[in-house]
Amino acid sequence: MYCPAFWKLRGCRGAGFTGSRSCGISIASGTLSGWRPGTRPTGNSSRPPRSAAMAEPDRTRDPAEFHRSFLGPRYWGTWLLLGALRILGHLPRRWLMGLGALVGDLFRHGNKKRRLIAAVNLALCFPELSAAERQRLLKAHFRAHGRGIVDMGVTLWCSRRRLLELVDLEGFEEHRDRVASGKVLAVTWHLTTLEITGLLMTLAGPSVSMMKPLDNDLLTWAVARGRCRLSDLDLIVRDAGMRPLLKGLQDGRQCILVPDEDFGGRGAEVAYVPFFGVSRAMVTTPGRIARASGATVTVCATRLDPGTGRYVCTFGPPLDGVRGDDPQADAAAICEAMESLIRRAPEQYLWTFRWFQSRPDGGDSPYGSV
Repeated sequence: MYCPAFWKLRGCRGAGFTGSRSCGISIASGTLSGWRPGTRPTGNSSRPPRSAAMAEPDRTRDPAEFHRSFLGPRYWGTWLLLGALRILGHLPRRWLMGLGALVGDLFRHGNKKRRLIAAVNLALCFPELSAAERQRLLKAHFRAHGRGIVDMGVTLWCSRRRLLELVDLEGFEEHRDRVASGKVLAVTWHLTTLEITGLLMTLAGPSVSMMKPLDNDLLTWAVARGRCRLSDLDLIVRDAGMRPLLKGLQDGRQCILVPDEDFGGRGAEVAYVPFFGVSRAMVTTPGRIARASGATVTVCATRLDPGTGRYVCTFGPPLDGVRGDDPQADAAAICEAMESLIRRAPEQYLWTFRWFQSRPDGGDSPYGSV
């Protein structure tokens, strides 16, 4: 499921994590005081490490398990980063929001590639805005991105009480009741608030979700621990397929998905649907899971108020029409529901991704050589 958008991710193609929970690749967790790492995955990667701490992730180890190698020199820089994030979590919220804006400005000026991708996306999705208005939206997006980075300490370490002090919840009790009744498929997308959204979703009850390893094994451990520490969450590997998700639903767990990435191609697993008036490729996985399990599909999104540093997490009502009978209609309904939530804070969607890379007519990508 949800992955930190602020560090480069690698998939799990063909090596190491290739099974389901029963094959030993999940991370099972209880509360912070009773955290239970899962069994050790099997397999090994054929790719050689790249360099230092950002080498190819070791897929022969359980991401939730701490290893003595993390104390070695190659990870000292990562420890400094994690320590800084934890310290930042104690700053006054207004100070932290200002620092995040500065980090975002540095990101915008220093990463031409992501800046150009975001500019293309905003031009496609907001043609009604002037060039100056889109430039302001671009600047606001990168600042939201920076705030998401510096606020990772909340996700990784803060207590449940502190977390709930920072968040206004909309529709949470109704969503929790649905989870308690069984078979709920909760969908969110890649927002600058993605990590905290996922954490809040797991508070509704026992859950199952997906994870990709980061390039850095220590960061993978920290993020996996952060996601699991406040709830009963099973994390499985993204390319394990639908079976472990269906098993989780059968066991009464809420299934959490982030199905907005463009994986390209055509066929039964991809539908092209409008998003801000522009056709984009969407996987049909949510509808297929709903059909196979009878799960109720809902959407969720969190937005951050940069003035106060408070979050608003909205749990939407059930999407009754998403039953897997019509993949195109299902994908369109989910996309429409998420777009309505994104419009409340459009700068907080991750516009730095190539959302429109695949075209329904097989035409050229709007991103050119970027």
